[in-house]
Formats: sequence, C-alpha cells, structure tokens
Amino acid sequence: MRRLFQGLAAAVARRPVVTLLIVLLVTGVLGFFAGQSEQEDGVAVENELSAALDTVNERFADPQSVVQIVVQTTDGSDVRNLDALEASLDIQAAIEDSDLADTLIEESGQQPAIASFLGGAEVGIEMAGVDPGLLDDEAVREFQADALEMLPPQVGGLFEGLVGDGDPPTAGLILVFQDTEGLDEAGVTDLQQELAELIQGVAVADGLQVDPFSFGLLLGAGDPGPEIGRLFGTAFMIILVVLFFVYWIAPGAGARLRIGRRTAADVGLTLVVIGLAVVWMQGIGVLLGPDYAGLISYFSPQTQIVPILIIGLGVDFAIHLLARYRAEVGAGASPVAGFATSYRTVGLTLLLCTAATAIGFLTNLASPVDFLATLGVLAAAGIAAAFALTLTFLPAVRLMLDRRAAAKGVLPVAALGTQKDATLPRVIGRTAWLAERAPVPTLVVATLFVGLGGYGFTQLDSEFNLTDFVPQDEPLLEVFEALDTQFNGGFEESTEILLRGDLAQPEAHNALVSSLEAAGEVDDVETLADEADATSVVSVLRDTIGDDEALAGELAELGLQDDLTVTDDADVVALYELLLAESDTAGNVVDLDGADTVSRVTVRTSAGQSGAAQLEVDLQEAFAPVSDTGVEVVPTSQEIIQAGIGTDIEESQITSLLIALGAAMALLVVHFTIAERRPIVGVITVLPVGLVLALTFGTMALTGIPLNPVTATLAALSIGIGVPFTIHVTSRFLEERRVLYDGSTALRRTVSQTGGALAGSALTTAIGFGVLVTSTLVPFEQLGYVIVYAIAYSVVASILVLPSMLGLWDRYDRARHGAPSPEGATDADREPEPVG
Repeated sequence: MRRLFQGLAAAVARRPVVTLLIVLLVTGVLGFFAGQSEQEDGVAVENELSAALDTVNERFADPQSVVQIVVQTTDGSDVRNLDALEASLDIQAAIEDSDLADTLIEESGQQPAIASFLGGAEVGIEMAGVDPGLLDDEAVREFQADALEMLPPQVGGLFEGLVGDGDPPTAGLILVFQDTEGLDEAGVTDLQQELAELIQGVAVADGLQVDPFSFGLLLGAGDPGPEIGRLFGTAFMIILVVLFFVYWIAPGAGARLRIGRRTAADVGLTLVVIGLAVVWMQGIGVLLGPDYAGLISYFSPQTQIVPILIIGLGVDFAIHLLARYRAEVGAGASPVAGFATSYRTVGLTLLLCTAATAIGFLTNLASPVDFLATLGVLAAAGIAAAFALTLTFLPAVRLMLDRRAAAKGVLPVAALGTQKDATLPRVIGRTAWLAERAPVPTLVVATLFVGLGGYGFTQLDSEFNLTDFVPQDEPLLEVFEALDTQFNGGFEESTEILLRGDLAQPEAHNALVSSLEAAGEVDDVETLADEADATSVVSVLRDTIGDDEALAGELAELGLQDDLTVTDDADVVALYELLLAESDTAGNVVDLDGADTVSRVTVRTSAGQSGAAQLEVDLQEAFAPVSDTGVEVVPTSQEIIQAGIGTDIEESQITSLLIALGAAMALLVVHFTIAERRPIVGVITVLPVGLVLALTFGTMALTGIPLNPVTATLAALSIGIGVPFTIHVTSRFLEERRVLYDGSTALRRTVSQTGGALAGSALTTAIGFGVLVTSTLVPFEQLGYVIVYAIAYSVVASILVLPSMLGLWDRYDRARHGAPSPEGATDADREPEPVG
C-alpha cells in the first residue's frame, strides 16, 4: 500500500498538469450527470405498514380531500358569535361563487360539501327567514343549540365535533370537501392551495383569525431545500474564515504579504477540493440512482445535508496533508520530497479514515427510512471524492506554486518550520502525563462513563414526525398545533384498516359487522351517534338500503339482514357484486378478486403519533373476529407508520452500531496486522469510539434530544469523526516508536503534535457542523448539537483515553518483543507535525 502512495506521489510530482486535466475531465463528466439530478419530496418508508397503505391507495380511489378552515378568536372569547357566523357564510359564498365550486363533492346523505361549526345555526336562521346581520352573539348560540337538538344524532354529532375544546370554545372548524378523483398527490395539493388562497382573500372582522389547513399544504409549504442551502453557504463562509486561522503562519520580517498569499492559496485550494467533491458526489448519486444503476433513490430535500457533511469531514483531509507537508518543507525537504513523505505517512492514514468513515455511513443502508439509505451512500461517495481530490488536485496545484516559489528563492521555508513551536501543541502535550502516570485510573474513569452513557441510551426516546421536516417558522405549524390542542388533531386524521383475503363469505362479513361495533369502543376512534365514524362495505350497505328500497329488497333476497349481517347461507359474493354494480361508492371500499379480495375500512381517529402505536394494537384487537376467519387485518396510517419507524430506529440502532464498529475494527485489524504485525492495535484504536458513542448518547438523553431518522445517523457520524481521530493518534504513535524514542517520549510527542492538529481539525469540523444548530428544521438542529457532542468527546477520547491504552500496550509489547525496529525511520520522521 505504501508503494501505491509512493507511486501516486511520483506521478503527481512528474505530471501535475496532466493530473489537473484528469481531475477536470472527471469533474466535467460527473458534472454533466449531476445536472440531471432529480429530487423527490417527502420521506419514503418501506415496511409492512407502508406497503399496506400503498395497497389501499393503489386498489381504491380516494375521490375526495378535505381542507380544514380553523376559525379562532384572538381575544379568547366564544367563537360561536355573530362575526364568526358572517365569516363562515362569506367563506361559503366565496367558494360557491368561484370556479372552485365545481371541485366540491356532490352532497349525498349525511355528507355535505361544506360543513361549518355553526352549520346548525345557519340552517335554523335560514329556516326562520332571519337576517343574520340583525342578530347578536347570544342569538347565534341559541339558534345553534336549538338546531343540534332537532338534527339527526349523526349530523348533530358532526357539528358538535367541529367546535373546539374549552369553556368557552375559542376555535371552530369549517370543512371543505373537494372532489379529487383522477388527481395525483401533487394535483391534490395544488387544488387545495388554490382553495386556501381564495379563503385567505375573504375579509373577516377584527378579532377573528381564519387559517385554511391540510397536511398537503403544510408539507408543501415546508420545502427544506432553501434552508439547507442557507446552512451550506453559512458553513462554507465560516470554514473559510477558520481555515485562514488554521493555515496562517507567523511571517518573518517583510514576508507578511507573501505569507498572506500562501494562506489564501491554501484556503482556496481546500475550498475548491470541497466544491469539486460535492460535484462528484452529485454525479455519482445520479449514476447510482433510479435512472441508471437503480441502487439508490432520487435525491430528496433531506439528502441535501450531505454537502454540509462533506464540508465538515472532508476539510480535515486537506488540513492534515498540508500540515505534514509544511512540516517536511519547514525541515528542509524540497516540495516534491515533502509531498512524497506526506503521502507515505499521512496519505495512508487518510485512506484508513476514508474507509472507516464510508463504512460508518454505509450502515445506513439497513435503515427503515429510504432517504437515510440514500444519504449514507451519497455521504460515502462524497468523502471518498474529497479524499481522492486531496491526494491529486490539491498537491498538483500546491507543487506548481511551490516549485515556482523555490525557483525564485521566495519559498518561506523558515516560516513553515515555525509551526512546531505553536502554543496549542504545547498545551495539549501536557495532557500526556495521564497516559504516563495514571493510565489505569484514566481507563477506569472512562469505563464508568461508558456505563453511564449506556444507561442514558436506554432512556432515549425515539420519534419520527413528518412535521419536524417543516421549518419551524412556518405559520401553518401554529395552525396544526391549534388543531391538535382544540380538536384532537382535527378531522384530517384517519386510519385505514386493510382487509385482505376471502372476505366475501358469511362468517367474515358478520365478523366485520361485529368488529365495527367493537371499534366504536376503542379510545381515539371518533364516533357519531355512539358508532365508530367509519366508512366500509357495511356503511355503504347501510346508506344503500336507506336510499333505494328496491335495491334493498334484492340485497335481502341474497341474505342481507336488517342489522347488516347476512344469513349463514347468504351468497356474499353475489351480494357484493350487486352492490358494486349499483353503488357509486362501493368501489372505494371493496375490490373483489377471490382469495385476493381487498377491502378497506376508513376510521376517523384522533390518536396522533403519540397514541398511534396503542391505536394499532386496539384496532387489531377489535378486528380479531375478522382475523379469526383467515382474513389479514392491517391497521395503517401515516401516524402509525411514523410511530413504527420510531420503534424500528430504536431497535436497529444497536445493530447499526455493532456493524459499524465491527467493520471499522476489522478494517484496522487487517491493516495493522499487515503493516505492523500487531492486530491488537486495530482493536485498541477503535475501542475509544465506544466512549464517544456512550457519552454522546448520554448527553442526548440529558438534553432531551430523541433518536429520529436524522440523529439516528449517529453511529455513522461517530465512526466518521471518532475513528479518524484515533487513527491519526495511533499512526503517529507507531511512527514515533520506530525512531527509538522511549514509550513516554513517543506519547508526549504524539499528543502534542497530532493532538494539536486534531484540535485544529476538530474546530473546523465543529464549526462546519455547528451551523446546523441554527436550522429551523428540528432534526437538523438536533443533529448539529449531537455532532458537536461527538466531536468534543472524540477529541477527549483521542488525547486522553487512547494514549493511556497505547501506553499500556507499549509497555506490554516492549516486554514481550523488545524495542520496535527503527527500519524505515528518517530524519524527516523525527520532525513534529505542526498545528494546522
């Protein structure tokens, strides 16, 4: 492997222009494909529950959608007042007088096209022939109360449900049902957006707030793309400033301008490497995507965080390579020799870091959330691209600049050699006394912290909320909160119960009737007239009997009874076929196909995500009679899916951690076995990352940060951050041992020099990722804090814990095998690695 890096160094040194041309050619090709990238919205999830929901959507038309109009008083007064009544009437008039009137559903039975929380008062006032403008607030409430007493229980229950909680109620709902047959999800959202704009144009009295709402409107308004673009730009600018401080060296007399130009060049080269890596990542992502290889999904708004990951992790490659190169040149080596040594030492270390980081991210392929798997592949590709560019583009340009400077006699050799005297390495070097004098107590304390962190992990909550991917300054989130607090989530939440199997038999049909009765007793299932507010083949039969006596007679001849059950010898197949032929709505609830017959039961619920898991269990229990007949029963909804994803994330986290740590450990064991004949060193190098993980999990629990689809990438990020830190320390320590220093001296030099470089790279990484804490997207804000935790603990583990482990191993190894061989040591090896 060292020969490979020596060959690469020689090739870049001999043909820097050719190297640049090859890089530009590859960039052009990948840039061409990057321009073809497509983005899909939403958060895709693939499991049994999502598959069931997909089946419902594929087998049945969903011919209507509902927009909920939230009417609230701004002073906390009773919303059942004259101003609210006039606002309700004006909104309905505006809709009916517009082109959108044609999009309303046809009213039938107990299903109105527009249902207002003051609908009872509206009907009563119209029947009385009273001018609403002549009424006062109390009269409006009296009309409403009188109407509710006279209306059928189911209709009255609907109007009561449209009035918010509280005494007095301060919010009410107006539901607008639109015909969306033949429209895809984007078409439905566009139709709802047009309706929302119309409603927002209706003038209302002071003291009232009117807000149209649907989840389509909320998620459509919450495109995180611009937000992530802002974060990337901010991180880029901050890193630019930080790199100036990292790369700055003390200039000699009259050399400030020259040093300033060199610093600017190194900063520019590093940022260009990151920019090119992003282009390569996007091009590779397209080639691996559905349009070509089909190995990953399309880009999504959430995967746009990958460039920020590349900034935070990829910039370290340039820092470490240039730090070693500067040390070599400062010690008197030529630019070519300096890069050759840097390739041979730091280059191999960076390769191990890249491989370990890629392995960590690729563990996301096991995630139940589709975009996380794609994110893992893209991040691995981006980090690999940053590594390749750091070893080709950056040294090619730097060599051409330094050769020209050397030819002119202006190469700042003396200034480059001054970084070894920087303050930071001296300060950090003092921490090596722990490894020299108290390694065992240090490791005991670290082990205790691992235990505490492990306990913290058991206390972590797991969450998956689609609304978290909406910027928190989005006004519709406040409307959503009002729906949640005032109306138990509103009228848009529904749970689908997929029934698959031979349902068209007397036993299964009758079991469905009894299960629907049991569903009315389930918590968080909304009821009308003490029955579950559900749409099913049973409810369609009930409506059909009431609307068509002749058809009711034919159904009775086939075995249908008054209580909607069937006789034991009923021909349920013929009954369903007749219903499908005569009813316009039957096709929305049952699809006959023998043993593959599929039926849906749509239940209006109000569990939200917090109660979705229990709701699923309760509905399974309520529909157990149907399951007992051999029919598959799957309750599903977005809320149930999200709750299930939270559980899946929690259960898969341990597996992901073990895979990531095991793979990284195997990689390092193989490397150190080949390079040093010391496989145990690979184990030692990875073990401190366990401390990083434990402390990070524990801090998450203390600060109330849950596991979600974004923070669940912690395993990958901890490998990507922690393992490279420990690899640098271990590699430098082994290098120092080979130059015949005793173990204590080798530890001090390792901690002071590599520790200083790690502190500098940790600073850039922390700032690059830390910008995420300013995000208005909750998961990315939380991820920002989590990464800062991981970086801080990685530095602690690398400069306090790992040296103690290496010191104990060094004593054991020297006692067993004697002093390490100095083979391959050079004068340049004895020069310390500078900060930067």
